[in-house]
Amino acid sequence: MEDIREQLGGQTWQFPPDRLAQVLSAKTRHPAENGANALDTHYSTIDSLQNYECAIDSNEHKDALNNTQQLFLKRKPSDFLLQNDKPENQHYDGLVKLLNAGLQSCRESGLGTRDGKAIYGDLMFWVWDKLLGDKVDGAHPLAPDIAGALGTEEPKKLFWSPKLGEKGMKVPVEVKNDWSKLVAQAGTYARALFSANPLRQFVLVLGYNHAQSMMRFLVFHRGGLTASTPLLLRTEAGQNEFILLLSAILTWKTPQDAGFPAWCNENQIFLPKIHDSPINIARILHHTSCVRGRAPRVYHLRIPHPSDSKPAEHAPRDQYVTADTRILRRSPRNHPSAQQATINSKSAHVKRDQQKSLPSKVRQAGAVSSVEQGNEEGRAMAARFARLTVGGLRSLQENLLEMNTNVLPAELGVDGLSTDDIQPIQISRIVASQQYTPSATTSQAPAEWNTCEGDSLKPGDYAVLKMSWNPGRGPNHEPVEPKLLKQCSGMFGVPHHYYSFLAHHQDNYPTTNHLFLPSGVTDKNLHWNVFRAKDDSVNNPDRRSLLGHVIAHAGHSLVTAKDFPSLVRALVHAHLGYYNMCQENFQHRDISIGNVLMVDEPIKTRPFQIAHPNETQKTILDLCKKLNISDNCVGFVIDGDMAVDWTSYFDETHTGGKSGTEQFMSTALLHPLKDPRDKRLHSPLDDYLSFFYVAQWACIFNPSADKLPLVQELRTEIDSGYLARNNVTSGTIRPKVPMKSNQYGTFLEEAQPLLRAWWAAMEDLAYESVLIIQKSGDNAESFREIANIGLKLFLEVVCKRYPNGW
Repeated sequence: MEDIREQLGGQTWQFPPDRLAQVLSAKTRHPAENGANALDTHYSTIDSLQNYECAIDSNEHKDALNNTQQLFLKRKPSDFLLQNDKPENQHYDGLVKLLNAGLQSCRESGLGTRDGKAIYGDLMFWVWDKLLGDKVDGAHPLAPDIAGALGTEEPKKLFWSPKLGEKGMKVPVEVKNDWSKLVAQAGTYARALFSANPLRQFVLVLGYNHAQSMMRFLVFHRGGLTASTPLLLRTEAGQNEFILLLSAILTWKTPQDAGFPAWCNENQIFLPKIHDSPINIARILHHTSCVRGRAPRVYHLRIPHPSDSKPAEHAPRDQYVTADTRILRRSPRNHPSAQQATINSKSAHVKRDQQKSLPSKVRQAGAVSSVEQGNEEGRAMAARFARLTVGGLRSLQENLLEMNTNVLPAELGVDGLSTDDIQPIQISRIVASQQYTPSATTSQAPAEWNTCEGDSLKPGDYAVLKMSWNPGRGPNHEPVEPKLLKQCSGMFGVPHHYYSFLAHHQDNYPTTNHLFLPSGVTDKNLHWNVFRAKDDSVNNPDRRSLLGHVIAHAGHSLVTAKDFPSLVRALVHAHLGYYNMCQENFQHRDISIGNVLMVDEPIKTRPFQIAHPNETQKTILDLCKKLNISDNCVGFVIDGDMAVDWTSYFDETHTGGKSGTEQFMSTALLHPLKDPRDKRLHSPLDDYLSFFYVAQWACIFNPSADKLPLVQELRTEIDSGYLARNNVTSGTIRPKVPMKSNQYGTFLEEAQPLLRAWWAAMEDLAYESVLIIQKSGDNAESFREIANIGLKLFLEVVCKRYPNGW
């Protein structure tokens, strides 16, 4: 549970029951004044309840609510509750009776059936306290105390993401006598609910403090937690507030009301600027399972031909399809330690409060998760398909033609690790298709930066869609990533970008977490610092919006390079892609194994160019000529959700936040995470060092040396915190003692001399960077000069090793 505490931090709030009920209620947006589009003003305003008409505010609902409250009071709900000093598990039965009595009172008054049946109209609660049938990969199986599920028949088994014929957990309930522990445990349920429906706007968990006879409705969203103030269930006022909140979730008549995206059901997705009918989701390329954070989810899509486009309800039967994956489970921390290697526990039958992991003997490469300013946690446990290869805009390896599998592997098991009978969460295509068909009327509308660039996608093309919850830095701050992708689209080392969009609901209001957060100075008293965090959350609510980006092609992990020259070539091309971003005044700031990809067959891009080169840049162009750099590119830098725009970055009020993926961040960035007073800015030096650590990772995790014990030790060490990683560099890679192939494999044996020379060049760059910053300060020109020198030094190292290029 410690990772949940760290994810939430101080981003925990409490609303009065009437306000939280309005936020949870089904709602419609008032027409904007002067015909303004909410999407156009999204980044200059904060969404608030004043913009909506809530279903619970209607006179009919109020009348039914009043009747329900009277019916509930007649049932004497206090009699269901035991004395506070009774053991925790003895409270389950009485609490279930109270919950179901509330639901029955609602139904008898017509709540849940008025104007159509509520999607949770058949909700019932049951004493559970046993393991669910699936789990978040990398975490222990969960056993909520009480289960809220649909139907009047008590379920024998429940799943977070049920397949056909199975029942799903809808509203878990946690009982404890301590709010801090209760919220942390409830957060593990929220993470599982989000993993089952990754684009969902919010999830609901109920918490009951049996030592105080208090209940809270706990609403988790990508910016943290918003709870109700405590409901005193032994009082009439608390019982009325309980019915009020219960009635709010019974206003949910559509998936959108419950926070689901009406334009994507995890089986199909509707992207009207690409295709005029729903597009089948071929595979999940990446998924980060977390509660608070960006929670990026990357889909691989195939634009259907008219002859092979099938309705969603005709999805194939469910079956588990084993994927060729190399996945790494990681959970970055605010305070990285020297020894942080963790894996799954070998036993499912562990007390559910114990969330510790055991050290791994065999490490596998794959997805890792990113952090920004030390608080972007989450377990990157989802499937990044290491050998997924796209050779061009309309070409794909033959093995991808059968990608239309019937179970979406949100999180797959890790090869080589012991497992138990509890399977990772799998999203069923059939169940997904039966939830709802993606709707054109609720799909994302064009915005200024939504126009498709270049060639449009055609039937048979493959595309990649990335969705993530982008944090706002403050009023009037637009996200950098859409601009970066658009301006750099198709440049050498950068994928072709089609369009970006701000996800929204049918009333053209953006998909955000704004309504769950305080909206003004007077709301500061709504802060509930349940974990006693020391961060400045009161003045900085974590407001997030769901953004999507469509690019033309994917690639595969550098880990899968067939030989070392192929890896170096991809790294050179990716360096040029990073430099191209810098030329457009963007700094990526998250160079990682997941954001640097390679393809087997070169893709045509714009040639690498530098306008009006200075002396350093002329040297760069000469080195590129020696390496035979043309318009055929095999290495790409993707993503950009942590990027900054140099044209405005140095004038902004910010904390000098460090961003990146922990395993690849420079020591200078990681070390000050323990000291927030350090205002050192993330410069291109840090990104070039990240490239080195990416290369080191790719060499050590190359599968050609899977069976060598010394390589397994390096894999464990390199992923055990930055101090251990640095020991690998200084103790194994840098020494002039050669790494022999019989001990480390031919890949590392061949790589060591170049890596050693590259590290020496990075030490020179670090020295030059200090002089530049001391002379000119932190500004765009200083950073641009560091970017120039860093690229030159790297290319010189490569040219010395490969004087004739490729």
